[in-house]
Amino acid sequence: MKRILISLICLLPLLANSQVSRKLKLEEAIKLGQDQSRTLKISQSKMAVMNSKYAELKDMALPSVNLSASYYRFSDIPPFVFQLTPTSPPVTLFPVILNNYSTRASVSESVFNGFRLKNGLLSEQYLVEAAKLDYEKDKSDIIFNIINAYYNLYKVQASKKIIEQSLADADQRLKEVKNMEQQGIAIHNDYLRVELQRSNIELSEIDVNNNLEVANYNFGVLCGLAEGTVVEIDSVDLFKARDFKTFPDYLKVSLDKRSDLRAADLRKKASEASLQVAKGGMYPTLNVGANYYYANPNPRYVPPVDAFHDTWDVGLNLNWNITALYTTRHQSEEAKCQVLQTTTISDQISDGIRMEVNRDFVNYEQSIKKIDVAQRSVRQASENYRTMQSKYNNSTALLSDLLDAEVLLLQARLNLTNAKADAEIAYNHLLKSIGTN
Repeated sequence: MKRILISLICLLPLLANSQVSRKLKLEEAIKLGQDQSRTLKISQSKMAVMNSKYAELKDMALPSVNLSASYYRFSDIPPFVFQLTPTSPPVTLFPVILNNYSTRASVSESVFNGFRLKNGLLSEQYLVEAAKLDYEKDKSDIIFNIINAYYNLYKVQASKKIIEQSLADADQRLKEVKNMEQQGIAIHNDYLRVELQRSNIELSEIDVNNNLEVANYNFGVLCGLAEGTVVEIDSVDLFKARDFKTFPDYLKVSLDKRSDLRAADLRKKASEASLQVAKGGMYPTLNVGANYYYANPNPRYVPPVDAFHDTWDVGLNLNWNITALYTTRHQSEEAKCQVLQTTTISDQISDGIRMEVNRDFVNYEQSIKKIDVAQRSVRQASENYRTMQSKYNNSTALLSDLLDAEVLLLQARLNLTNAKADAEIAYNHLLKSIGTN
């Protein structure tokens, strides 16, 4: 028993610190979610890769500079001698030099390569810009996911408060009916009715507590919060007046702002530039270069001399692969198919955006109407409850009528809470679909 008490005492600080409450504004949650997002980190790494590829291709436009040095030790051979007459002394024309040293510095530059480097750089630049837009799209998706999770968490928290208030009202009703039963004004069946209704509300509370636990945990993971953090929604300025425009206005903005559509258009341009790269294989290439030699012996000196001498050369190199006139057409056909594919993908994305904007526009329009209906329902349910309360107090209405009025009022309040949050989610979904969130 003593060990159990000691263990419980040791666990008390851990239990006390297992949950930490943190109040978050929506803007803070968005920033935390962006910093935590692994999707954005992957997108950033993809951008870095594309930038490196572009820089690598730009380096290919720089002149090529090479330095080389070598040393060779040759086996000994008889020298090449020349004798004018049989009696004249031999003359060594080419002495045998066993140690061979050579250094070379060379520079070369492509003067013309069929515009392949230029179009290759252009294609890679388009892909770099497309990668940036992919990052913006991923960022937009993350922002919406956080907003969606934030308002869903608000809905559950607000529903919990409404249900807790209903439970408190039910407890008060139980006391009143119990007193009335003791006074002989109410029968025991009335007490059972109120008790049954409280049990139903309690079941709803269990469900909302479970939903709240799940929603809070998922939101914490999304924002990178510490394990066990209880998030408190800051409802100040959570619902704002929105400027609702027409569908053509939203559609026009989406076709200008959607990052995925702009990225698809850039990839189409990149494929068109790649087509020009493929066609460039039909043209000849022209390079200019220069070499500087410092060697012992220098092969340009005849006869060879066992001494270092420097020489140089400058020249042009024209190369035309005639076979490429035939083989390049297959590469060009492949590139044309790629252009057609990227063009079709761009058109497909455009069609999808139109349908998405229309869907989200209709959803937001309906969500506004639902708020009006929900507000009217709350007013009607409140008036109905007030009337039934008055009639019940004057013994002109049954307890079941009053309890039904309470249920209707509870449901109306929950519907209004959900309608307001759903409208904010629908509005932000519309902003996402037009590319401005």
